[in-house]
Amino acid sequence: MNFNEFERDCLQAHNQFRVKHGSPPLTLDRGLCNYAKEWAETLARRNILQHRSNNRYGENIYMSVGRPNLRGRDAVSSWYAEVGDYKFGSGAAFSLQTGHFTQVVWKGSKRLGVGMARSGDRIYVVANYDPPGNYSGEYSNNVLPALSKCGHKRFMSKLPTPTLQQQQNQQYHIPAVEEMATVKRTVIIKKVSVSGAPNQPPPKPITISQADFEKACLEAHNKFRAMHGTPPLSINPNLTQVAAKWAQNLAKRQKMEHSPNGKYGENIYYSSGQQVTPDMPAKMWYDEIAKYDFAKSVFNPYTGHFTQLIWRDTKQVGVAYATSGEKVWVVANYDPPGNVNGFFKDNVPPKK
Repeated sequence: MNFNEFERDCLQAHNQFRVKHGSPPLTLDRGLCNYAKEWAETLARRNILQHRSNNRYGENIYMSVGRPNLRGRDAVSSWYAEVGDYKFGSGAAFSLQTGHFTQVVWKGSKRLGVGMARSGDRIYVVANYDPPGNYSGEYSNNVLPALSKCGHKRFMSKLPTPTLQQQQNQQYHIPAVEEMATVKRTVIIKKVSVSGAPNQPPPKPITISQADFEKACLEAHNKFRAMHGTPPLSINPNLTQVAAKWAQNLAKRQKMEHSPNGKYGENIYYSSGQQVTPDMPAKMWYDEIAKYDFAKSVFNPYTGHFTQLIWRDTKQVGVAYATSGEKVWVVANYDPPGNVNGFFKDNVPPKK
C-alpha cells in the first residue's frame, strides 16, 4: 500500500514516542487515512477546528498557521508534549491537559489514519486511531511510564476527545490548537461523578431562572474583568438568544461542540451530577490564568477561555443554559469576539 511522505512521517513519529512507553507500533491504514483526510478537508473548507460528530475512532486534531513546510511529526510532537502534565501511577486517568498524549501512546490502539488539508496559510491535521483510546478505567494498562535506556521504567513529571458516555466520571476539555492565528471560540467541558449514596437521585443541576442565571454569570465575568482593568460587559438579548438556541441544541443531541455560527466568541461549559451555580463557568474559564504568559502576550492553547473572558475589546455577552436530566450545558457568546492574534497585549492586561 502506498502512503505519502506526510503520512509516513506522522506514523514514524507516533511509533518513536510509543516505543518509549512500551506500546507496540501502529500501522497505517488506507481506509483510516482517507477518513481522516475527508475530515481535514471539511475543517479547511469550513475554516473551523472541531471534532467529527459520532466518530467511531479515536481522534486528535491540530492546526498550524504560517508554516508552509509542516511535517507530520510536528503535529505528533505537539500532542506528545502533554506528557509533562500526565500523572502516571495507580491513579492514572483522563486529564484536562493530556488527552492527546494518552491517545498517541495508548497501548491498545493498533491502526492509524492521517489526513492533512490546507486553507490559505492554515494547515489542518487529523489523526484517527483504531481501536480508540482514552477509556475510563483503562489508563494504567494502556499509558505506561517511559522506559529508560536500560529498560527500567521511570516516571515523567490536551482528540480523541472521549464521548460523554465514555467519560461519565471524568473531567476534560477540548484544547484549542497551538498555532492558531485567530481563535474566536473556545470550549470547556466539566464532568463530575454523582455525589451521595448510589440510590439517591442526583441533585437538580440548576435551581434559578435563565434570567437570574445570566445576570449572576455577567456579574462573575465583570468581577474578573475588573481585576484586570477591562471594562464591564453588558447583556445583549440577541446574544442570549444565540446562546440559548445552541445550548438547547447541545442538550437535545447530548453533544459538546461549537455552533456553526462563527460570528461571535463562544465559551461552552458542561457538567453532570452536580448543582451548577452561575459563577462556576466563569471561574473555571478564569482559572486558566495560571498558565497564561503575560510577558509573551500570545495565544496559548490552554488559556483561550480566560483570555476571551477578560478581552478588553469585547463589549457584550449573552449567556444561557439548557438541561437534560442531571446534565447542564452553559453557552456564553461574546461580541466583538476576542482571541485575535496580534492584539493580546492590549486586550489581556495583567492583574492591577
